[in-house]
Amino acid sequence: MTGGDGAQARPTRVLVVGDVHGQFERLAGWSAAVQRARGPLDAILAVGDVEPNRDEIDAAGVHGPAKYRTLGDFPKVAQRQLDLGAPLYFIGGNHEPWPALDAEGPGWWSGGEAYFLGRAGAAEVAGLRVAFLSGIYAPRVTDVPGAPRETLKERNYYTREELEQVAAAARRQGPVDVLLTHDWPSGIAGRDLGEHVGRPELRDLCERVRPDWYFCGHMHRPNRASIGPARVVCLGHIRSGPAALALLEREPGGRTVLVENPARRSPGPQAIAGDSR
Repeated sequence: MTGGDGAQARPTRVLVVGDVHGQFERLAGWSAAVQRARGPLDAILAVGDVEPNRDEIDAAGVHGPAKYRTLGDFPKVAQRQLDLGAPLYFIGGNHEPWPALDAEGPGWWSGGEAYFLGRAGAAEVAGLRVAFLSGIYAPRVTDVPGAPRETLKERNYYTREELEQVAAAARRQGPVDVLLTHDWPSGIAGRDLGEHVGRPELRDLCERVRPDWYFCGHMHRPNRASIGPARVVCLGHIRSGPAALALLEREPGGRTVLVENPARRSPGPQAIAGDSR
């Protein structure tokens, strides 16, 4: 298949990344390495714990120990001093500036350099149909209908209503290419992690939505599994480099393939600075 100028049409490329935790210099470095190896990117998808803190007020809204509530590198992205190589589309995890994200809601974040997909729903990203759910499980919020999220900690949790919102949005959108959640679904962890890892309601959501690909993070380690037709890809922390990266390439004919280890070479020492979280 060729374009009107006779050039060979290239695949659509979407890089999916694990937990960034404010280390956007690392993300930019690995994105550049992927582009050198595979070609231009059309979008970057992030599975939560992104920490896109614009300022110290945002950082103060991230739940967790004070030593981890750092500003991070996102101001460099917002000020266009740091190029990620493609628009970033992200969901939230359990370490996010939730007061600011909830106040502004889904949409372009900080002048158009990143896009918050929202708490729950479905959207089209670079031609891919993406269903998504932010946050993690907690019984006092997830299992209580209409439970308020009043504290910083409570803002980290998803609700049963949001689970239903994802399923309903996916039905309206049609066949789902990608499902994004922060936490793992149940039944996929190895013996070293134990059967307690992962959530049954997320597995049920996957079985209802039936995506081609299901990406998650949270545990800071890679894993691969299947739930029915869905291929589940658990991604590591951005500091782990290749273990935090997966590349989806949609060929001009419509076939979508997963490219693992899409960066052939390290991005170099300038991209691996950052804290040790």
